[in-house]
Amino acid sequence: MSGNVVPLERGLEDDAGLLWRALADPTRRRVLDLLRQRPLITGEIAAQFPVSRIAVMRHLEVLSQAGLVTSRKRGRQRWHYLNTVPLHKLHRRWADPAAAGFASALLRLQDTVETEGRPMEPMQPTVDVALDIEIAGPPGAVFAALTRDTGGWWGHPFVTARALSLAMDPQLGGLFTERWESGGQVIASVTGWAQDEHLQLTGPFHLGVGIGVAAFDLAESAAGTVLRFSLRAVGVVDAEMAGAMSRGWAELVGTRLKGLVETGTRLGIDPDQPPTIRSIR
Repeated sequence: MSGNVVPLERGLEDDAGLLWRALADPTRRRVLDLLRQRPLITGEIAAQFPVSRIAVMRHLEVLSQAGLVTSRKRGRQRWHYLNTVPLHKLHRRWADPAAAGFASALLRLQDTVETEGRPMEPMQPTVDVALDIEIAGPPGAVFAALTRDTGGWWGHPFVTARALSLAMDPQLGGLFTERWESGGQVIASVTGWAQDEHLQLTGPFHLGVGIGVAAFDLAESAAGTVLRFSLRAVGVVDAEMAGAMSRGWAELVGTRLKGLVETGTRLGIDPDQPPTIRSIR
């Protein structure tokens, strides 16, 4: 009997318990449905429910503890975002591993009500994403993978078909480019830099007639590093591409970058391990 028992990882079980608790409540599931459409401020969420604002804030706190919602303070308002990374982990644990690639990053919660169309408000970002990722490695290792081994985690389908490799000039004003057989293309430029702490990229990001600002903020945590990522983009961007970009960043950062740092798994465009970058395990 004992030979058939598979030991469970305590951390995994604790995380799953928080997720199931958060998803068990219909009000919290409705909150996630709302955030799936677009990021919202606290007041906009509270206006959708007959309960008090304080009760809604408590629901948001439970969702935040489970990692399903992340928040950013912008001016006097607090914006709340759906974080799909914990759902991705839950899916990979029970689903067919063959389905856990890029397609599984398109996870969706089952609709509890008919989705209402919301017109885009003037000046609102076309793409607005925020993710908090726990990575089992020191900030220095995460920052090195992020800036010096971009090809180890960034790749298809987030580059053009002509791309052969990626390169980032690690300094303010440096360019993040994809290289072609006889040329290349600028993805973004480095507009913010603090060694092992902060990286900001500003550029087209294959958005078409649009421009985005991506920020990566690193801080030490009990698990190693918490990476707080955000991307805000404006411009004329196809709605389907905007949705794919929003979901795709959970794959890029929550799966590929995390896997590169923790296990050395290379899911980017560059299959070769650079001699200056080492897995922490």
